[in-house]
Amino acid sequence: MPIDLLIVGAGPAGLLAACWASQYPISTRIIDKHPSRKPTGHADGIHSRTLEILDSFGIVDRIMRLGAQEIEMCYWVGQRIGRDEKHGKLQREKRLRSQPEEFSRFNQRLLNQGIMEEVMIDYLREKGVQVEWSTTAESLETDQDDLPVVHVSRGLGEKDTIKAQYVTGCDGVHSWTRDQLQIPMDALSAPSEESTWGVMDIVPISDFPDIRQSCAIHACSRSGIMQLPRENRLIRLYIQLKSDDELAQQAILNTHDETTPKQLLKIAQRTYEPYQMSYKRCDWWSLYRIGQRLVPEYRIRDRIFLAGDAAHTHSPKGGQGMNVSMQDTHNLVWKLASVILGQVDPSILETYNSERRPVAQELMRMDSDLVHAYEQQPGTGGHTDSVDEIRDRYTGFMTGVKVKYPSNILVTARKDSVTRKFEVGMRLPSFRVVYQASASPLHLAERLISNGYWRILVFSGDLRKDQNRRYLDSFAETLKPHLETMRIPIEVLLVHSSPRTDISILEVPDIFHPFDEDLGWDYSRVFADADAYEGYGVEDGCVVVCRPDQHVGWIGSDVADLEEYFSFVKS
Repeated sequence: MPIDLLIVGAGPAGLLAACWASQYPISTRIIDKHPSRKPTGHADGIHSRTLEILDSFGIVDRIMRLGAQEIEMCYWVGQRIGRDEKHGKLQREKRLRSQPEEFSRFNQRLLNQGIMEEVMIDYLREKGVQVEWSTTAESLETDQDDLPVVHVSRGLGEKDTIKAQYVTGCDGVHSWTRDQLQIPMDALSAPSEESTWGVMDIVPISDFPDIRQSCAIHACSRSGIMQLPRENRLIRLYIQLKSDDELAQQAILNTHDETTPKQLLKIAQRTYEPYQMSYKRCDWWSLYRIGQRLVPEYRIRDRIFLAGDAAHTHSPKGGQGMNVSMQDTHNLVWKLASVILGQVDPSILETYNSERRPVAQELMRMDSDLVHAYEQQPGTGGHTDSVDEIRDRYTGFMTGVKVKYPSNILVTARKDSVTRKFEVGMRLPSFRVVYQASASPLHLAERLISNGYWRILVFSGDLRKDQNRRYLDSFAETLKPHLETMRIPIEVLLVHSSPRTDISILEVPDIFHPFDEDLGWDYSRVFADADAYEGYGVEDGCVVVCRPDQHVGWIGSDVADLEEYFSFVKS
């Protein structure tokens, strides 16, 4: 018998895919050729939207506790002294907030990828899912029913054959899945535009004033550096390796030599002058060549999907690789599980490519702009304005909170709907509400956990007004029989703007407090407003459909229109 889902690759994208799949009654296996998770190094920036996603699985606390928080970005430049282009006084030009406070309740954290992976592996272990390490995929074929069949090997010559309904390739830049399918990666940057950078994680011994801040440092003709604070006193340095720099070229020629970190340090020391920079502990280092690549399609042969670095590659300048990769599988796996369980029409799987590939294209544009800004020579202060301008322009995208999916079968915008500050296709922003039953405050997103449920959020307005009460009663009465015929799991939540003590939870329609013979009434679906109505811009009330991935799929007020939106759901 085939399993439902095979995940190839246990990096961040694959592990999040497995976390999602564990919420559904489907059979899943996740394999990886490596013996264990990443020990250290690799990706380290965890942006707001990714933290929101991890919080929806209940696993963000350890990351928040261990990771270094990024609040500000500092911009340093080397000012020329007379005609001397190589030596100048390094000065801080500006200090700016990394992102607006209103974007998310989470600020970026900086933490090594291995700990991120460990958090998800622990979560999967609690769910009874084990990563199959040291399991190498060797060949891929399809059977007579067009189901993917993957032949794998383990140590001591052990072989296995895995047949699956669907396969997700999350196996990185050198993707075995992509190679087996002979899928090309389109080059989006010319070889002449590509450059090489060094990266190292060190515990610095330095008198540089902003050593615990994120910094962009440009010192005349010296190498540019991007500095990031990390956990356990570490910092990460991204160091530009210039073609006219003898030390840099030596480092490139001796990429795997143990002396390379010392060469990278010497390059960095010149940029930090007159400040001192040294270290006695280096956790990890690497060299990488910046090149942008993108596959033409994310879905291949109907049943195989590519995600993360298997689908797109770029520089690490914006700290996007791990984030966009995890957001790929967060978009995909609930759709796969819903199709596997026969809840929805398989046509929804087309939205994975149409929603996520444009995100990768936007990532490439941002990455190109950012890399060019970091690599150009500073003038008289104009360079940092360029970097700052680009970061400001893309802040919503970089944090992940402003990603907007286009109209499709799962994203429907009605012309007559009053959207105000809701945006169809974007993730639902979070504002504070209060549990009606207990008076406990919370962010609304805390209630939207990743468990496979769709949410219909009803903003009724003030229920002391007769017209609002009548509308709510009519809406609930009309909606209830439709809910009973749909196969997808749905929760209907109510957020009213009345004074909490003026409303009794058992007086609102019972779809907002369903009764269970063993558990009694559900008191978790009715909320009074704290600042949600102001935050969302709701005045007269509206109804919002929130997909399992917390993106807004529909806004309106009419049950007939709502039923039309759910036409992809099997009854």
